[in-house]
Amino acid sequence: MKRRVIVRLSPLNRLSFPVLLNAWEQYGIDAHFDILVRTEPLLPREFQPGDIVLFSFMTSVLPAIHEEIKTIKALKIPGILLCAGGPHVNGEQELSYRMGFDILFKGPGEETFVDFGNDLIGGRVLRDRYESRGNQFSGDYLNRFFPVSRHIDTIPPLEIMRGCYWNCRYCSTSMERVHFRSISSADYFFKEMKKRRMTRLNFISPSSMEYGAVKGRRLRLDLIEELLFLAVSYRFPFNEYGIFPSEVRPDTVTDEGVRMLKKYVSNTYITIGAQSGLNERLRQLRRGHTVEDIERAVAIANNNGFRAFLDFIVGYPDETGEERRATVDFIKRINKKYRIRAHLHHFIPIAGSPYGFRFPSFLNPMEKEELVRLKSAGIVIDGWVSNEQHAQVYLNWLKTEFPGYYSRFS
Repeated sequence: MKRRVIVRLSPLNRLSFPVLLNAWEQYGIDAHFDILVRTEPLLPREFQPGDIVLFSFMTSVLPAIHEEIKTIKALKIPGILLCAGGPHVNGEQELSYRMGFDILFKGPGEETFVDFGNDLIGGRVLRDRYESRGNQFSGDYLNRFFPVSRHIDTIPPLEIMRGCYWNCRYCSTSMERVHFRSISSADYFFKEMKKRRMTRLNFISPSSMEYGAVKGRRLRLDLIEELLFLAVSYRFPFNEYGIFPSEVRPDTVTDEGVRMLKKYVSNTYITIGAQSGLNERLRQLRRGHTVEDIERAVAIANNNGFRAFLDFIVGYPDETGEERRATVDFIKRINKKYRIRAHLHHFIPIAGSPYGFRFPSFLNPMEKEELVRLKSAGIVIDGWVSNEQHAQVYLNWLKTEFPGYYSRFS
């Protein structure tokens, strides 16, 4: 009887698991196990001795993950292995172990997950932490593996860039050295998409106009155009680039680049990471651009037929009411002048980021009322509401369950 591997799939990790399973499939590892993909927690009676349960998560969902782990541990079923990877585990491991995980994956999951699978098959002693060791495909994992698995029906967007040249204080993406997927690797993916009769082609990149760049702002528009020209040749009804999850930094928006996008993409807007309407905050965040860069990028987008969707974050550590007012005033001002919509997020501490142990600041009732009015006017999208709730639940959970860890926050 094969050992079971249970994949805990959720909307927040749906981009990760198809790639990891693809890595096992390429090496024939999955054939040694019964792979169960579950979008809801298993009932207690469904577990079997020796089950391997895989989780991948970000920091904001830790309270819910912890409840599920405690439920499984309380069953005391022999041989169950609880394994975790993803953005939070890359950022920190101490809390993850204390939550009850047996094995953690740190670094490129494609590498560590293959090592783990080979150890299981070979009957070797399992490590409590699998980290990238520079094995036979180190540095080339983006080209080797694809978000296509026979165990999962959906195909996520194609990751074409991992890592980031910037080190924004609220983000942990720059922990990973920048890698790019080659165009020949992307071509293989396009063919697979066509076989499955998929209609929407999109991409994952933390800074999509820096695809192929050897340094921040060193744009390689020729490579982006080669990629998009190839994508269009497959005649997918929708070809999306420069929108979530392939946003654009404002200081990489150029007339030439946006005109090139207009030739190939089906999206009618571009998502631009603004993050603040105040230059001093942008400097503190180490964003590497200014408010003036944001407005210039919006003007270029509009002049070339795109609406601009602007991402902002409120609730930064030590953020004042005056600072939030400056961001809201900036949004209202450019809304009068350009075709924009602002997507407001609320700051949440992310493990591994420079602000990973910083408290958010929270909006007062009058500020919330104004944001509600802006939403009613069609100017903003209120992602900040659920973000704020996640931040509060996360911090209260830490304070209750892991007070020593919570005491590190300032």
